[in-house]
Amino acid sequence: MGFYKLIYNIFSYPFGWLIFLFYTIFQKNYLMAVIVLAILVKLVLLPTSINQQKSQAKTKRMQARINKIKAKYTDPNEQQQAIQDFYAKEGFGSMSTGCGALLIQMPVIMGLYGAIYMPLTYILRLNRYGDGLVDTLSTAVEKYVENSRSSRWMEIPILNHIDELKADLGDKFPDTAYNVLTDFAAHFRAGPFNFGDIPGQVWHDQKMIIIIPVLAFAAAMLTSIYSLIRSRRMNADMSNMATMGCMLMFMPFMSLWLSWSFPVGIGIYWAVNSVLSFIQMIVLDKLYTPEKVIAQVLVDETNDRRSKELVVKQSVR
Repeated sequence: MGFYKLIYNIFSYPFGWLIFLFYTIFQKNYLMAVIVLAILVKLVLLPTSINQQKSQAKTKRMQARINKIKAKYTDPNEQQQAIQDFYAKEGFGSMSTGCGALLIQMPVIMGLYGAIYMPLTYILRLNRYGDGLVDTLSTAVEKYVENSRSSRWMEIPILNHIDELKADLGDKFPDTAYNVLTDFAAHFRAGPFNFGDIPGQVWHDQKMIIIIPVLAFAAAMLTSIYSLIRSRRMNADMSNMATMGCMLMFMPFMSLWLSWSFPVGIGIYWAVNSVLSFIQMIVLDKLYTPEKVIAQVLVDETNDRRSKELVVKQSVR
């Protein structure tokens, strides 16, 4: 088993099981299954998003102290070390910033990618109908696909050539698996779009499919612009604003590339995820304003200081 196959097996089976569960609950509505999964992932990662929101609000309070540190230390190395020590004292770290949040989401992204791109293995678990059945189908379908790649990427094309594969393989393609796959292929759609279609490959024949990359790009752009405005509002004196702006603007174009180059299912998930991120930021901005977070921090610091003073007084006695 190759390294990549092992990674996908670790992360994609759980997400494949969830998609199949929602697919069954919503009466074989694959689109609804992907949307609900995106909502579930957002809810699971909500504590991380809240911590990140609080950390960004605390940055506004700490900016005055950071400016004093910069004024005190002219040497860049000493200045950087002093700022790092200050962050450590305040309990800041990579896991409370965007970098940490992104690292946490990487297994989620990998798991979803594998589940959506390889539905026969991770959603339908088709190998239960025959040992190595997915590999057999993947190898057999290569002659029907132009520019075929490694067999591990041939699962979605199988859905477009089920009858041909049944004729080619005969008993090697069990009737039970054939019926399951035929039924799944009939529901592997989002309106007029097949979840397995790649916009960059089929847009000549299906002009409307361009809607998916456009929606994914627009949703990601909206989220990035709002995030940039929010960061500037919380800390107008950020010296790395230009760098942050470039990073935030990178996300919409990455979304456009992903939704153009990969199956429609991934593009739809990416667009829904961006919309949910936008809504989540607005809600968290209302619940965790910088003023509220700073007030709570001051209360916590006061209580902590009083607790320490009480411990000292008791030890003296």
